[in-house]
Amino acid sequence: MNKLLIALIAGTFASVAAAQTAAPVAPAAPAAAAPATKAEVRKEKQATVESTTKAATQQEVVKDAAGAKAAAATKSTPKALADKGSKQKAVASTTEAAAMANTTAGDAAKAKANVAATKNDPKAVKPDMKSKEVQKAMQKAATP
Repeated sequence: MNKLLIALIAGTFASVAAAQTAAPVAPAAPAAAAPATKAEVRKEKQATVESTTKAATQQEVVKDAAGAKAAAATKSTPKALADKGSKQKAVASTTEAAAMANTTAGDAAKAKANVAATKNDPKAVKPDMKSKEVQKAMQKAATP
C-alpha cells in the first residue's frame, strides 16, 4: 500500500513538472535583409504608415457614405411621438409599468385586483346540518 501511494505521488509530481516546462520554440526564420542605412529604415517606416493611413481613410469614407445614405432614407419618415403631450403620456405609462413590474407596490396592486375580482363571486349555500332531510342524505351518501 505504501509503495502504491509513493508511486501515485511521484506520478503526480512528474505530470506537474511536465506541464510546467516551456513549449519548444520553433526555429526562427532567417531575418529579411536588413536595410543598410537609417534613411532606408525611415523610408520603409514611412511607407508602412502611409499605406495604413490610406486604408483607414478609405474605410471612413465608406462608413460616412453609408451613414449619409441611411439618414437620407429615414429623413422623410414621420416621428413616432410628434407632440409634447403624447411624449409625456408615453413616459408616464412606461414609468408606471416599470414601477409596478417587480416591486411590493406592484404586488399589492395585483393582490388588491384579485380580491376585488373574487369578492363578487356567489357563495356556495351551506346545508343546514340540523334538518332531518340533510342528515338522512348524509347517512345515505356515507353507506356503501
